[in-house]
Amino acid sequence: MGKKENKKKHLPLYGIGPVLCSSMALVTAVCIWLANKGYIPGKIDNKAIKLVFLIIGIALIIEGIVLFFGADLNGNLQENIKANQLKTNGSYKFVRNPCYCMFLFGCTGALFIAHNALLLVLPILFWAEMTIVLKKTEEKWLTKLYGQEYLDYCKKVNRCIPWFPKKKG
Repeated sequence: MGKKENKKKHLPLYGIGPVLCSSMALVTAVCIWLANKGYIPGKIDNKAIKLVFLIIGIALIIEGIVLFFGADLNGNLQENIKANQLKTNGSYKFVRNPCYCMFLFGCTGALFIAHNALLLVLPILFWAEMTIVLKKTEEKWLTKLYGQEYLDYCKKVNRCIPWFPKKKG
């Protein structure tokens, strides 16, 4: 007779992430290309505003990269995955989805650098898409997998926008 397994089931190896992130990147690239070709109005010609947009864009891209690499703080992300433990340190202390956040920030940064005010509606749509998709997929999986531990973590840490953890009240 075989032993009854006592291990928790793991999340899917390739969940919704690749679809969510590649769709954001593709829409961003296509819209920037269309704006550069003149098909999308809203181009900003003021040099001072273009400089501000450039600085904001670069800062967002850098922040996205920092969050992404901070997700593996101390190099223990793989160990957490193998041990099936909820990761709550590194970038996960400030945002529940730092890898998705990297794409959100990276795409938003690229849109700022494109100097087209109309394109800045896209980050709002990306955020809404991330919120809806993550609520209906990964958050349900994580709640089933980790239960109250994950629910308590959700109360303290934002889903998509990094912020300082909320104190337990």
